[in-house]
Amino acid sequence: MHPPKLFHKFIYSNFSRVKIFIKHIISHFQTDFKALPHLLIGLFLSICIYFNYFTSTTRLYDQVVLNNQKSLKLVLYLFLFYTVAFIVSSGIISFTSRQEKKVIFNVKFIVIGLIGLFLLSIDSSYYLMQFTKEWHGENPFIARWLRSCFSNLSSLVTLILPLFILYYSLTYFKPERYGLRLNGAKIIPYFWLILFMIPLIYVASFSDDFLKTYPTYTDYNEYTALDIDQWITAGIYELCYGFDFLSVELFFRGFMVIALSRFVGKEAILPMITVYCFLHFGKPAGEAISSIFGGYILGILAFRSRNIYGGLIAHLGVAWGMDWLAFLNK
Repeated sequence: MHPPKLFHKFIYSNFSRVKIFIKHIISHFQTDFKALPHLLIGLFLSICIYFNYFTSTTRLYDQVVLNNQKSLKLVLYLFLFYTVAFIVSSGIISFTSRQEKKVIFNVKFIVIGLIGLFLLSIDSSYYLMQFTKEWHGENPFIARWLRSCFSNLSSLVTLILPLFILYYSLTYFKPERYGLRLNGAKIIPYFWLILFMIPLIYVASFSDDFLKTYPTYTDYNEYTALDIDQWITAGIYELCYGFDFLSVELFFRGFMVIALSRFVGKEAILPMITVYCFLHFGKPAGEAISSIFGGYILGILAFRSRNIYGGLIAHLGVAWGMDWLAFLNK
């Protein structure tokens, strides 16, 4: 077969697979979409976003975190914070549904969901990172860089391992492994989703709010102390940063959607979106708002495909893309 034909076949086959994703989303809106709970949860999130970003108590989330960084109370505050999102959204779904089996009264869904939120609170608090505050080593610049790398790897201990202990302790979620089984997944088409997102990221990368947060890599001059090129230390950091998104996808799409949907089906998607939005309250307002729509799409695809690889690819592409564009703009 001639190269042009091979290229044409490659493009056609992958666009055909993209159509499958589109069909998943269309099918969800045709069969599973209910306007009232979506509107009420959207109103709830709008109010929360307004009070977090656009009032005199702006960035309330940041104030709670920054004022309690060295206290175990932060874990409790974050747990209550995420629990409000989870319970309110579950309650809205329940009391706007005509089904006899209400989500809010599903004991397994609520109890196991709250266990997961407690693990998320520990992970979000970075409390385990406090012991590195006094770690200076021979060179404080290297120590700070290592701490920034380790902070992104800490979710292995705080979130991923506990989730798998929970997985192997219970029988409800087998054999999907929170969506880590391929299940015949077609992951290449997700790269097309990244291409569609690039223009939006590019526009956002010029805002002051964006540049205050990104790039997440901080120049500690560690590359001079190590006598290597900066792209090496920055690259190592970015790999660690990317690992953190594995834990994000594993928890939100793998645990909160694929695993908890065993109890309540598609109704697991909206509580996931609400908690996911709350997780972004320490980031720019635009990112918190976009997390609602991005989380919704990824939640639908995870629920229907029963894997998280597509979301992981899309998430990594956006995260590394935002850091890269911030590097260029600065």
